[in-house]
Amino acid sequence: MDETKSLRILLIEDAEFEAEVFQRALRSCDFAHSMVRVANGEDALSLLRRERGYEDAEMPHVVLLDLHLPKMSGRDVLQAIRSDASLAHLFVIVCSASEEPNDVKQCYQASANAYITKPLGIVALREMMNKLGDFLLTVATLPPR
Repeated sequence: MDETKSLRILLIEDAEFEAEVFQRALRSCDFAHSMVRVANGEDALSLLRRERGYEDAEMPHVVLLDLHLPKMSGRDVLQAIRSDASLAHLFVIVCSASEEPNDVKQCYQASANAYITKPLGIVALREMMNKLGDFLLTVATLPPR
């Protein structure tokens, strides 16, 4: 898929520091990408639905979703995405600090495409993102947007 030569990522992360670490790690990754970040679930859904100031937003190839968000939990965002016919096709990866088996199980039950425990440190995060980018751009066939 030609347009995935550059991967569009939506990061849904409320913590400024975490978001900055993701941005720094991605800047040194080996694949072309663009990333948009929103800090809460309501803004994420507005962006994905192209409403409330996000009318010109491009649809991402992949959504990186934190579980613990203000206004609307990551689980609620995942459920909203999966129950919206216009969004249900999105590739959603829950990216959380939680290693709780119940969190992992609930996310897969809610149809997350993957659950990743956030690695510690920028080097480990960059390595994880490079692997993810390689998989999404060379192995997987992503759904049309």
